[in-house]
Amino acid sequence: MTRQLFMIFVQSAFVFVFAQLIFLDTIVCATNSSSGSNTVVSEAEIQILNCALHIEHLEDALYTEGLSRFSVQDFVNNGLEPWMYGRLQEILEHEEAHVKFLKSVVSEAGGKPVERCVYNFTYSDPKSFVELASKLETIGTAAYHGASAMLTDERYISASGAMFAIEARHSGWVDSSVRKVSAWSGAFGVPLNCGQVLTLVSPYIDSCPFQNSDNSLLPEPYPPLTISNSAHPNEIASLTFAYPENHTSASLSANFLTSNAGMLFAPVIVQEDQGPAQVKIPENVRGDVFVVITTTDADHGTDKVIVAGPALIRFGFDAEGRLG
Repeated sequence: MTRQLFMIFVQSAFVFVFAQLIFLDTIVCATNSSSGSNTVVSEAEIQILNCALHIEHLEDALYTEGLSRFSVQDFVNNGLEPWMYGRLQEILEHEEAHVKFLKSVVSEAGGKPVERCVYNFTYSDPKSFVELASKLETIGTAAYHGASAMLTDERYISASGAMFAIEARHSGWVDSSVRKVSAWSGAFGVPLNCGQVLTLVSPYIDSCPFQNSDNSLLPEPYPPLTISNSAHPNEIASLTFAYPENHTSASLSANFLTSNAGMLFAPVIVQEDQGPAQVKIPENVRGDVFVVITTTDADHGTDKVIVAGPALIRFGFDAEGRLG
């Protein structure tokens, strides 16, 4: 590869990732004290760490519940390999370690660690349990990716990166070895901010002990978005979300955050019979795709224009690129 071609590749990669990162909050974090020897940790920084802890609590609870509910024989009876159960136990140990670590980090930073919530996991057998685990690992990976762009303290950036790497390995292993689809969706990951992550995991949470006592521990999630599961690339999908005031679906856009094709846009389709809004899914999306509804009369990527979402839609594919 010539130097010129290499520089074009690097520049293209930077533009790709930057387009995804503009969906993140702009957060200004406090830095060193005047003496330079002590670090003042901002509330925003602590909130990012608590968001990671919130997701780790969720994953820890899922694996604890699922592996207690099902046995190795249950896995075998459901068409899974017995050794997969052992690997999931290892993942549980990782999540437990992450929870313990993040609780100590938040406390040492002067914050109040978020507590474990009451969860509502929906699965009926080992395969649906693994499917849910895969979704949460995908969301967790995107959460750590987003955190890496917003943290400013080098200690927390390093720690977040260490857990980011393991979450990504969890996600890739579950998808490839258990679900039998690609371990990745494309050449670049998709980062999400804490509010977007909370939106994605809200359906699995019944209540949290801190919701009524200290809402500053975590940001508010965005309004929910639901997309019909039956739709495929280049097909029409139904959208369910609350329309914002002073906007009709004609002024809204669906933003597809992908790993293989960057950020794609499609207009939201108005239904004359006042039925659910619709959108045509771009033809070239693959793997895990996050969809956000925004207004179309402002810059994409700021909270002011996010109407609903994200929602996660999945188009698993095999080694030949064929969708599952």
